[in-house]
Amino acid sequence: MSRGLRHIALKTLDLAGTERFYVDVLGLRIAFPHDGMLFLETPGGQDLLNFVGTDEKFDPAHGGLDHFGLHVPPALWKKVCARVKEAGVQIEGRRGRTAIYIEDPNGYSIELYCD
Repeated sequence: MSRGLRHIALKTLDLAGTERFYVDVLGLRIAFPHDGMLFLETPGGQDLLNFVGTDEKFDPAHGGLDHFGLHVPPALWKKVCARVKEAGVQIEGRRGRTAIYIEDPNGYSIELYCD
């Protein structure tokens, strides 16, 4: 796989209702199970919509973006992580050894991962 946008994560107050809408109405397919989240594949694509369940109120008019994910090929993972560190970018979170969460200069949360 090449590096690129793989998914975008959006907040939802109603995972079940979101699933019904995207699966039953729009015809997306559940990609894989995950507690508290919904990963959906778009028809004919390799991209994902990731809905993150939350109890926190948010204003959809101002966006419910949680994060977007960029896939990094395993061969480049250490180099990209080193550049993040050299640039002084703070790592906001981790998911095992193969994913980090950082913030861009605009305040957007980005998941960099190689799994």
